[in-house]
Amino acid sequence: MRINFWMDYASPFCYIAFHRLNEAIKTVGIDQNKLEYNFCTFQIAPTATENPRLTRGELLTQKYGLTKQQLYERFQNITEQARDAGLTIDYADTLPINTMKALRLTKWSNDTQVNQKTAKLIDGIFVAYFVESQNIASDNVLLKIVNDAGLDASSAKKILTSEEYRDVVIEDEDNLANRNVDAVPYFEIGRYHYEGVPTKEDLIEAINNLIYQKAN
Repeated sequence: MRINFWMDYASPFCYIAFHRLNEAIKTVGIDQNKLEYNFCTFQIAPTATENPRLTRGELLTQKYGLTKQQLYERFQNITEQARDAGLTIDYADTLPINTMKALRLTKWSNDTQVNQKTAKLIDGIFVAYFVESQNIASDNVLLKIVNDAGLDASSAKKILTSEEYRDVVIEDEDNLANRNVDAVPYFEIGRYHYEGVPTKEDLIEAINNLIYQKAN
């Protein structure tokens, strides 16, 4: 029962979509490890630096002279969508970071670990970025998340200090382009294809249909 989910950690909508996917799987009541997960990667800003000095809000304030109220209004849609999903996102406080390291780590986990551990890793990186405003291009930050997810830190460190899985990230991006899709989040769940943030109900229906297709 295969689920393809394209995502990038820089996108708040990917965080919301990932959270809804997990909630839908819990509601359906199926063991995550019985699903054939493919967490696919798509880097939104490949030229971003790994060590930005300013947050997203500070950059906008510096560039356009925005007030705190204007910043709030600019990101209000993201804040409200996150709240509706049961999440807290302070987008103005995030760093416009290069996500390649985090994406390579995700592909390594997806390739070598059980689904539950990979899902825990992904959730940990999203929380570090959107809730704790951490630099998710930092090896130390990522290795702590690896430990918290119950993954092997020494293996993860080898991935982070190399270029392993970069080609896999790029291959994922090419596969999405071949579907004439140029944005994330994007889902393929059996016959169900969806660009953007689906509702939890849509995901439940798609997963149930996938289970039915597998049984028949």
